Amino acid sequence: MGKFGKRDFTDENLQMNLDAFLKAVARRRPESVKGRYLTNAMVKTSMGPTLKVDLSLYQTIGAANH
Repeated sequence: MGKFGKRDFTDENLQMNLDAFLKAVARRRPESVKGRYLTNAMVKTSMGPTLKVDLSLYQTIGAANH
């Protein structure tokens, strides 16, 4: 679990922060991991609905490093 924004952030800032966060996680993929490293991700506010994140871009980033 990780935080990537605050309530007063713009949509663009939230998107940029989430992108940077997921790219950083994908780049830290251990060499011992075979197959998919990131399987699913969800974004949720304290009181809001949960949104599923499309991780297809980040799967290729993690695989490219190994």
